[in-house]
Amino acid sequence: MDIKKLSLIALVAASVITNLVLFMGKGSAASKAQAEVKKAREDAAYVRSQTNDIILNNNLLWSIIDSTWKSPDKSRAAIKRLADSQRVPRCNGKACAGNEEEARLRTNIVSNAQERNITVGWGSSGKTSMKYSFKVVYDNRDRFATIDVSDLLGQGISASEAETETEEEGEEE
Repeated sequence: MDIKKLSLIALVAASVITNLVLFMGKGSAASKAQAEVKKAREDAAYVRSQTNDIILNNNLLWSIIDSTWKSPDKSRAAIKRLADSQRVPRCNGKACAGNEEEARLRTNIVSNAQERNITVGWGSSGKTSMKYSFKVVYDNRDRFATIDVSDLLGQGISASEAETETEEEGEEE
């Protein structure tokens, strides 16, 4: 009987240990699942806030484009004044209230023999670079020529890339 009792005790002990391991493992799996869900929610909230920033801030740029197009004064100085008077509504996923420097629109004026323009935008990684912008282009006599919105439309490519694409299209035909 000692062997049967010993076997029964060993069987009960093994069963208890197995159940403990299973329940501890389930607790670990539950906490891992909760951590994954929390991370997924945080990631989704971040994407949602960034998307909201882009929509609202780009709406401001489109409003400035509309005002510029309708204005009789399309000079670089007038556009610079208009841009300086505006503030983007969203900064890094929240309202820009109290963050005057970050809320400012960025401007970059180019005036040389090759090109004359003013670029207005927001979302910089540096002092003058912009993630989202439009460009008002002037001819060689500083007269208004056009407004380039390709960056806002997601079509911003450099001139060398455009030439390469044109050459490749010609080879395919």
